[in-house]
Amino acid sequence: MTDTLSPAPVDPAASDAPARIAVIGGGFSGLTAAYELTKLGHQVEVIEAAPQLGGLVAGFTLDDGFPLEQAYHFLYTTDRWMIGMAEELGIRDKLDFHPSSIRAFHQGSEYGFTTPMELLRFTPLSLVDRIRTGLTGLRLQFLRDWEPLTKVTAYDWLCRVNGKRAADIVWKPLLKGKFDIYWDKVTMAWLWTRIHVRQTSKIKGEATERLGYFDGGFRIMVDRWVEELQKRGAVLRTGTKVSAIGELDGKPTVTVDGVTKQYDRVLGAIPSTPFARLAAGHPAMTDEYTEQLTTIDYLGAKLMVITTSEPITDTYWHQIHDLDAPFLVFLSLDSLIGTERTGGRYIYYIGDYVQNDDPLMTLPDDALREKWYAGLASLLPAFRPDLVTESHVFTFRNAQHIVDVTFADRIPAMETPLPGVYLANFSQVFPEDRGTNYAVRDGQRVAAIMAESLRVDSSRRAVSR
Repeated sequence: MTDTLSPAPVDPAASDAPARIAVIGGGFSGLTAAYELTKLGHQVEVIEAAPQLGGLVAGFTLDDGFPLEQAYHFLYTTDRWMIGMAEELGIRDKLDFHPSSIRAFHQGSEYGFTTPMELLRFTPLSLVDRIRTGLTGLRLQFLRDWEPLTKVTAYDWLCRVNGKRAADIVWKPLLKGKFDIYWDKVTMAWLWTRIHVRQTSKIKGEATERLGYFDGGFRIMVDRWVEELQKRGAVLRTGTKVSAIGELDGKPTVTVDGVTKQYDRVLGAIPSTPFARLAAGHPAMTDEYTEQLTTIDYLGAKLMVITTSEPITDTYWHQIHDLDAPFLVFLSLDSLIGTERTGGRYIYYIGDYVQNDDPLMTLPDDALREKWYAGLASLLPAFRPDLVTESHVFTFRNAQHIVDVTFADRIPAMETPLPGVYLANFSQVFPEDRGTNYAVRDGQRVAAIMAESLRVDSSRRAVSR
């Protein structure tokens, strides 16, 4: 895959005077940018509304203290920005790549879906459709010019190339689960990336992809960033909501709890719509820019983590090819990394993407458990609610942006029209799917852009003296 968005390396000499920088949002993009900017000696303040840092990778602990992420995450072997950051932070030895496994469900039956031979035994499709599906995967694997795919929807392309029956049985339920009401508007370029990355995450000679997970969970990277940031004097404020981004005497300002502070630079490492809301009163905010930011649609996500007293599956990823599926995601962490790394625990994630105002987002936890336990029992006969030893429910708003066929023309730039204000969020990730790897990449990229702008300002001041 051609990478057109590789960040320029941050030059330690890019700015000769420390600047005061506010980073709004403590997810992986914000933490990466803050880390890179403190390496240059800048005074950085990270302001996070949630009680803890990490964004969608925020951690929690099971009742016995075992660390996990609130939302499931893994790495591909090709995720070089995350792997490189792990090396720099000294935790690369904590990252292992494990063979994955996939099981598919359709109309009450289950099928292996990990290898090409298992695909050939997926009998809901005719033999011809199974072969066409395999050939479609190969075609996408070797396709390099993805830009023409940005203007065609995934469903239309698949109907034409893979056949309508295969598109309806294999792909439509997955698209509907991932993108809810927007499923038929998603660009094929997005799906191409997902398939391409998964194929290239295989080790040569192996039939299955390998997925990476940190011993101790992804939160160990957040913990290392926090250590490095604190060592360099950064201020980390959690549970703190920003109410406005403005301007005073030509410099950006941030207002928190009625107090307005001035900075040399401000980074909004938050979704585009909340960013537009915070900057609504900025004198440089225009109707056109507001529209560009607010026409990016987002879905929310509901996640539940459960543990059981007995194993209920030996497969990592379970994909459901039914339009009335009770949820999109069910995965078994211990089936991927082994119970020796989970301390003998059987750990599962259940999740779904829905509109931010969907009733599921505010459904009481006990009602959600009843709903999803029933759905899980219908999929896996080994599951019984009495096997659950603990469960934890998490709600994420604006967790997935909608990449329709117009999206490529609407991606906001990192340097905003607001002087000294920058933007970095996963709506700028395209055609790849949002994830930790690209969050690190874009955090490095926006830090380099900000450092260069500070260097230019410093040079201008020096000339004018």
